[in-house]
Parts: sequence; C-alpha cells; structure tokens
Amino acid sequence: MAPFALNLERTKTRSSLVRIEPALNTFGSMLLISKAEDEPGIHEWVRKTRLQMSSEERFRHKLVTIGFHYAILPQVPEASFEAYLEDLEATPPSEFRDRLLSAYARICLTGSEPEDQSQPVDWEEVLTSAQTYVEFLRSRFGDELTDEEVETRAYQYVIDPAALKQLLTGHIRWFWKNHLQAEWARVRPVLEESARAFNQIDYGEMTRTQMIEFVTGKDIHSEPKLESKWANELQQTKELIFIPNAHIGPYIHANNVQGNFYILFGAHLPEGSEVRVPELDRAEIVSRISALADDTRLQILRMIAENGEMRSQEIMEAINLSQPSVSRYLSQLTAAGYLQERRANGAKAYVLNENRIEKTLQAVRAFLLGRP
Repeated sequence: MAPFALNLERTKTRSSLVRIEPALNTFGSMLLISKAEDEPGIHEWVRKTRLQMSSEERFRHKLVTIGFHYAILPQVPEASFEAYLEDLEATPPSEFRDRLLSAYARICLTGSEPEDQSQPVDWEEVLTSAQTYVEFLRSRFGDELTDEEVETRAYQYVIDPAALKQLLTGHIRWFWKNHLQAEWARVRPVLEESARAFNQIDYGEMTRTQMIEFVTGKDIHSEPKLESKWANELQQTKELIFIPNAHIGPYIHANNVQGNFYILFGAHLPEGSEVRVPELDRAEIVSRISALADDTRLQILRMIAENGEMRSQEIMEAINLSQPSVSRYLSQLTAAGYLQERRANGAKAYVLNENRIEKTLQAVRAFLLGRP
C-alpha cells in the first residue's frame, strides 16, 4: 500500500527514542480535559479535573486548547512546563496569531483546498467577521471538527492580539498551578520508568511502522484512517519520538514539532519486560477493562465473535442505534485493540482481535494472582 512504502527502510534510532518530554506531555493531558468526553480508558484524573472546574472555566479551557491549539503547541524539545510558560510569556502578542493562521493556511482535512495552492489565504477577507472566520475553518476542518461557539469566541481574540496573549498565558498558568503541577509531580516517576524500559530495547532492525506498533501496541494496518493520516508524516519527519502519557489510556495523539514526529501513547511497559511497575500495570488493566464495562460494547463484541466479521451497517441494524453512536462504539473498541478494522468493498468491516482479549485476561491474572 503506497502510504507505507517506507516500511522497507531501516531507521537509525537513538537510545532516547522514548522520552517523557514534560511540556508536550502535559500539553497532551491539558487537551484531554477538552476532548475526552466519557471515552473509556481515559485516566480518572481527567474526569475529576473536569468536575472541579466551573462551566466558565471549562469553556475557557476549551477555547484556549482547541481554539488556539496551534498557537500554544510547545515548540522546544524536552522543555519543562515552567520553561514552556516562560517562552509563552516572552512571545510577542502578534506571534500567537501568526502561528495560528500559518497552521490554518497549511492544514486542510476536508480535501477542498483551492486548486491554485500558490495563492496565499486572503486573511483580510477571512477575518472580516466571526461568520467568515468560522466558515473558513469549516472549509478546512469540516463540521465535526469545527465548534462554532468556540471559534466565534476565538475570533474576538484573533483580531485583538494583546487580549489573545493575556488569555493564553493567564489561563495556562492558572491551569498549571491549580490542576496540573501536582499531578505531573505524581506521575513523572512512573513515566520515567516506562521510558527507561522502552529505551533498553534494540530498535535497529525495526521499520518506523514496526516501532509504532511495538511501542503503542497498535496494529496500524488495522486502522486504515490512522495509516493514511500518518503516511506522509512518517516519510518526511526527521525523527520519530514516543512520549508515554499517564492519562491518554488506549488512545494515541501525534504532533509534528520542528520537523520531528511525536506520538503520545498510554504509559505502559514493553511486552515481555521483566520490570514491574505496579502503578503502570494497574493503569493499563483499568484502561483495557473500561472498554468492556459497557453493555452495548460487549454486545457488539459478542455479535462480531459469533459472525466472524461484520460491517458497520450490519452492526447498526442489529442493535438499532444511530450511525454516529455505532461509529463511536466501534472506534472505542478499535482503539482498545479488541477489534480490527479493514475495508471490504468500500465498507468498514470488523473482526475480533482474540489475541488482545487473551492478553487482557493474562494481565489481570498476573496482576491479581501473581502468575501469568
């Protein structure tokens, strides 16, 4: 398959392939507060933190982390969060807007880019009103990824860089002091254990795809959307770096920063590792089992097990749920590794990943009974 032709290439790796990257790591946890609504496997800290925040604070957090994601994405490798904050404080107000608009000019997820790519975006026209700004974002990211309420408010700051900087630096410093600083101090030691264990592995004979599958535990080819999305990034990136995160659970998140490709994954230990870190073992078990702790998701798994393979349309008809609901359940089960996805005559088809189920049961047995 064309997107992963680079699989044949060997990649020179460093001993620090897996790094804790404090600024990018904690930034990823900040994003979860805005994005991870009731997703199984996400760490309890995310839900508790959200509950501690007022509705106004939650909206402001979403405005900052989603509406201005590309303006505040950490740019300095291996920086501490404190250094990241200092960098934000030293950034000229207009640069936040420039970073944001520059990213929006580059990115288009809808496939509707203008035919003449040499023509720059007419920002004067786009910024004429909140409505034209939101419509521009909708043309780039689609309806599902464009939050009209958030982006309408964001527009008021885009046209006022001084207020924008005050919003961004003030909120991020507040969130760090009140919610994130103590949590980072708590989880950092176990993240270092995860990184240390992975960095003892010899990756010299692995391709980049194999590295991703080994470190994250995900079968990239069973997730066609992910495979297609990352193909170009993996071909062009200078360095591939993995970041173990304490809160993201079975999901993964990627960022391209300064030409390097960073992948956040749920912190765990390499398969077969003789090192034991009880907190990591416990977190991974909770992450895996939470995907099963729902009657509808269990029903879907059982149906697919009985039929061998099912298409999403067949599942939707069998359990009488809407397409968005079924898609969400299937995405959750695929992220957890219990289902594998493939294309069958243009439609998505799903099969049970028996190996993942067996390994989940083994992990529970080893943790509770002390034997494999």
